[in-house]
Amino acid sequence: MNEIITRGSNTGMSAVEESQSVAEIQAKMILARNFPRDVQRCRDYIAIECATEELAQMATYEYKRGTTVVKGASIRLVECVSRYWGNIVSGIKEIASDGKKATVRAYCWDLETNFADEKVFDVPYVRETKSGGVVPVTSERDKYEVMANMAARRKRACIQAVIPKFIIDEAIALCEKTLENATLKDGIETTRDNMLIAFQKKADWVTKEHIEEVTGKPFDSLNAKDIVKLRSLYNAVNDGFVKIDVAFNRTSAEIVDEKAADTLANVNGLLGVTENGAN
Repeated sequence: MNEIITRGSNTGMSAVEESQSVAEIQAKMILARNFPRDVQRCRDYIAIECATEELAQMATYEYKRGTTVVKGASIRLVECVSRYWGNIVSGIKEIASDGKKATVRAYCWDLETNFADEKVFDVPYVRETKSGGVVPVTSERDKYEVMANMAARRKRACIQAVIPKFIIDEAIALCEKTLENATLKDGIETTRDNMLIAFQKKADWVTKEHIEEVTGKPFDSLNAKDIVKLRSLYNAVNDGFVKIDVAFNRTSAEIVDEKAADTLANVNGLLGVTENGAN
């Protein structure tokens, strides 16, 4: 179950629906016990999916938090693994809302082992701005998107708590190998340049020097493994785990100063003014 379900009013109809939901879960549990998963078959199906470049590109995230490297499977990879692992139920449910925030429950339940994990949390109806502030969201569509984005991380954590760690780790390794092979096939130079362009679409101030700083290597010396790590960093930025200025160890003041310097240089160029102020 991947959709957000809004809690209905306390009526006879909702009680009927709740009863039907319980009956449905009980039926699924009986089926899960009668048809238990074949672990090796599940691993084989997961491996087939992880061999696709489309999934591999979105499979992992990685970034630095201080001196610690934070790395893990994305919600896309975790959902893929859960689909083939089978006999589990997971989802997101809105259990309360007052217009300013929503209380949401993310959960995952292994119907075979009867092990479950859930997280209940509040989601304020606000969106961060580029300047670092927040603004309230009022439209139902925007509220849904804010809630879905915040809930996806908790749902991923619940699924990871239920599925054995070695299954997730194996999927990550397979996806990284798929990306390495794809990089070699497409050409390291081309893929390297495409990654730079992708980061520049997120922030126009990103340069080769910034990438060299986070990888610790000259841009022209990046290999397939380095590009896989860059892809994971891009996913971390794209999925909102880390802001791009933090990912590249840049402060807002530095970015503003650099943009101001570039603007001044462009203006001076148009006016024919050199660095010493002469025309």
